[in-house]
Amino acid sequence: MDRTWSCLECQFSQAAPLCTTPDGATDFRRLARLLLDTTDNPDESSGQGRIRAYSCITEMVQYAPDAGVAFLLVAINECRTVAHVELLTVSALEPLLKMHGVRVIAPLEEAARMHAKFRYLLSAARDRPSMPNALWDRLVAIVTPGPVMDADTATPGAGMHDRVADAVTIEALLAEPM
Repeated sequence: MDRTWSCLECQFSQAAPLCTTPDGATDFRRLARLLLDTTDNPDESSGQGRIRAYSCITEMVQYAPDAGVAFLLVAINECRTVAHVELLTVSALEPLLKMHGVRVIAPLEEAARMHAKFRYLLSAARDRPSMPNALWDRLVAIVTPGPVMDADTATPGAGMHDRVADAVTIEALLAEPM
């Protein structure tokens, strides 16, 4: 899986690149922290940093699905709240599944088998109409062990009321490194 990425904005912008380090490596952690607004750098904790990060992530998910998966694996470790998980879901997970679901489902399944935190992220997907039934069925199977964000009929956790994580569980789960 290719884990490198550099968006067009970072390649051609006069501003400092967001998604790459000076040596050319992809900085998924920085992108995640900018998106989630959890950066320690006061110069980066502005709306502008978040907008640039979102733009880069959108392009990555569209044109480099392997890098999109790698980004998700890093970004989930930066999530500290349900709102962070929801933002990561709508900005990266759902578009990745919509555009490249069949291609990326295997590495997502592997991560989910190994980490409850990743199952929790996958349980937040709500874009069922844009996915083939077989892909949606795989998502349901992945999240079945739980924990799930909710048991809403629009999510892979539909009807899994006994697996919905409470606030204390979510806090502990998101604090654990993958």
